[in-house]
Amino acid sequence: MSISKIQDWEFAFNDFIDQSRNKAFAYGSWDCCLFSNACLKAITGKDIIPKTLKWKDEETAYEAIKKYNGTLGKSVAKACKKAGMREIPKSFVQKGDLVIYKEENELVGIWDGYAVLTPTDDCLGVKNNVDILEVWRA
Repeated sequence: MSISKIQDWEFAFNDFIDQSRNKAFAYGSWDCCLFSNACLKAITGKDIIPKTLKWKDEETAYEAIKKYNGTLGKSVAKACKKAGMREIPKSFVQKGDLVIYKEENELVGIWDGYAVLTPTDDCLGVKNNVDILEVWRA
C-alpha cells in the first residue's frame, strides 16, 4: 500500500496552512502530531495516525507514544511506513514532507519549502535551522 498526493495538492496545502495559522497548540486536539496528520490528510486524503491512537494531554500523549513504538520519532516512522509513505534523504526535503526534528525533544512538523511548520502556544510556528532527523513523503 502506498499513499500519494492528490491532484492540485499544493492548493490544498496552502489552504490548509491559511486556515490553520491562528490555531494554538493543544495536546490531543492540535499538537504537532495531529497538525501534521491533518496537513497530510489535506494533501493526500488519508490519515497517517492509526485510529486506535488517542491522547488528551501531555501525560497520555507520552503513554500513547511509548506504547505504540517507544519514542516519538520511532512512532511517527512506524505510522508513516504503515501508511505507505517513504523515507527521503534529509537533503531532498520538499514542500509537503513530514519531518521529524529535534529541539530539546523529538518533534514532528511539515516542511513548507523553507522551514518546519508546527503549532505553538498561540499560532502556527515556523522553525528554522532545526536538526532534521528524518523526512517522510507521501
